Amino acid sequence: MVSDIALIGRFNMFQLIMYLLFFFSIIITVHCVINNFHLKSEINQLEKELDIIIHENLRHRILVKPYSHTQNLCFQINELCALYQNDILSFKKSEKKYKNLMVNLSHDVRTPLASMIGHLELLTDSLNNISLDNYSSLEVINRKALELTNFIEMLFQWTKLDANEEKLTLSTFDIAEQSRIIISKWITSFEKNNIEYSFSIPEKKYLCILDATAYQRILDNIFKNILNHSHATKLHFSITQSATYVSISIEDNGIGIDTKEQSFIFERLYRCDISQNNKGNGLGLSIAKELTEKMHGTISVESIPNTYTKFLISFPLQN
Repeated sequence: MVSDIALIGRFNMFQLIMYLLFFFSIIITVHCVINNFHLKSEINQLEKELDIIIHENLRHRILVKPYSHTQNLCFQINELCALYQNDILSFKKSEKKYKNLMVNLSHDVRTPLASMIGHLELLTDSLNNISLDNYSSLEVINRKALELTNFIEMLFQWTKLDANEEKLTLSTFDIAEQSRIIISKWITSFEKNNIEYSFSIPEKKYLCILDATAYQRILDNIFKNILNHSHATKLHFSITQSATYVSISIEDNGIGIDTKEQSFIFERLYRCDISQNNKGNGLGLSIAKELTEKMHGTISVESIPNTYTKFLISFPLQN
């Protein structure tokens, strides 16, 4: 009888332990579920806060709740954001100083250089009995001064565009007539470089809202690029019209541009391998692209090496 009672007591104790274990397992499970829910909620909120920081406001900071699971992580993210923001501010200050320096430097160099070229031209014209060697030396000096002037002018345009200080004066004009005027100024250079030129510009008006000076810079920079790098013997300029756009095509039969380099030629300071030893500064085409896009146009290039290169420019027609 005593042994039966002891057996029953042990069985009841075992049941009690099992009940307690079951009860504690339920409590632990509920606790884990609640913690998991809170953790997911905090992570979702953290993702929203990070999205605000990345896409909207770098100065935004994550509110850290006491005893949260992500408390330390939030502190570290806030510290990283503060450091990154300070780096950006320092970079912007340095960039602004650099741009101001380049604009001022370009402006300061242009004036004395223009004066020097003027005196060189006067000196060359006034010397009647100068020897052939000395005359050749003066021509070299004058040519190099003009090249330096061109580089300074390109640099000046680039720094103004980069600093967003290039203010365009948009007006409605006939792009066909404007193109004829610009091309007429280049005919002497084409003939001097033995380039056979042809033009296909319809006798009709193509009215576009553009900046006349900027449009001239675009064509000038492309023509300079062809003269300096293409080794072309033929050049063809044409204008065509689609429903809402006017398209300008400038094609030459020069050495072309390698396929792998065509996507980079409009980048600033980029120079193709074939032009590394030639004249040029890697600014002309990038300036042409930026000016084109400022006037809501597009510019692209297609080329087959040793066959042809074609620059394509499009501007919206005025309604």
